[in-house]
Amino acid sequence: MKTIEESIAAAMDFSQNVAIVPFLPYILQDFWELGTPPNIVIDFIQKHCKNHSTLHVLDLGCGKGIVSVKLAEALHCNCYGIDGIPEFIESAKEKAREYGVEALCRFEVGDIRERIDALDTFDIIVLGAIGPVFGDYYATLTKLLKHLTPEGIIIINDAYIDDSSTFQYQDILHHQELLHQINQTGMEVIDEYTGKPTNSAEEFENVQKRCKELLITYPEKTALFENYIQMQAEVYDALEHNIIGSIMVIKRMCA
Repeated sequence: MKTIEESIAAAMDFSQNVAIVPFLPYILQDFWELGTPPNIVIDFIQKHCKNHSTLHVLDLGCGKGIVSVKLAEALHCNCYGIDGIPEFIESAKEKAREYGVEALCRFEVGDIRERIDALDTFDIIVLGAIGPVFGDYYATLTKLLKHLTPEGIIIINDAYIDDSSTFQYQDILHHQELLHQINQTGMEVIDEYTGKPTNSAEEFENVQKRCKELLITYPEKTALFENYIQMQAEVYDALEHNIIGSIMVIKRMCA
């Protein structure tokens, strides 16, 4: 199993370079939203769930808490977020206070792969742009199903490659292989949003700016930050031209 640093690095930049992890809070200081648009998650929950104020949401890899905070604000549901970066969790707690939902949001620093077995069941589990953290998607969903209420849903933000494409990138799956792994668990995609990043140029500019600032402070790590900039450029280009960003709603198949 990957270390938590390897898992974080993979989630943040599709790489395995753990040396970048301590610098991610600085590099990503301009972002609250780290991957998953909360408005789309809110729309899905309003569409597929009832009694919103009674819902319990597990936000895995919650980042700075935007999904949980916005859900709590809009739907008055209870949200529990876990992330491996302490600075992100502090930001999440600050945002919960700022939005007046601290009573509905609980945030914790931890390795979700270790914490999961001690958790109860939830009506909604959000896996926001962190990949299949328990192995492949079959293994990940099999693990999460134990913590999902019978009528619950899992919302996954990830990317895949169109089946007609010969493009390959890291561990990104083709669409049919992703669906196959989901269906093997007895679950199915019941709704989906696909789209290209809307602010990719601005986001990349911010990442590049912060990395260049770090270059000045840590000149001995020039290669690390330059490689990170290059990796981010490749990721944004792939999302623009070769891979499909997706937010999927997944539910148990009807008997």
